[in-house]
Amino acid sequence: MTLQRIEVGLVSADEALVEFFAAVFELERLPVVRSGSGVVHRLAAPGTQIKVMVPSRRPASAEQAGPFFHLTGVRYLTMYVDDLDGIVERAVAHGGRVQHGPMEVGPGMRIAVLQDPDGNAIEVVDGAP
Repeated sequence: MTLQRIEVGLVSADEALVEFFAAVFELERLPVVRSGSGVVHRLAAPGTQIKVMVPSRRPASAEQAGPFFHLTGVRYLTMYVDDLDGIVERAVAHGGRVQHGPMEVGPGMRIAVLQDPDGNAIEVVDGAP
């Protein structure tokens, strides 16, 4: 068996999250998939896909309890970029928030931790090996 790829799936009450990821990370919008349970939007960059499902019935909001590292489970995405400052600027302009940073964490490596409009944590890394 060979793992072919891993996709990340997010659930949102509306399409604002789709616009956020498309605009902030300059992701390509792929054709949407509609079903009785909702609409799945796919966003892509080389080797990566993010799916945002907007259910037909509005989902309940998950409670955010402090920083992502205070709870177990899947709590954040890591995105490797080459323009951290531009990403942070676009994230804030599209309804995101900066939780930490940008800050240097090693020679030539900077990170910021953002929150998307739904409150999901995104670690953004620039200069990673």
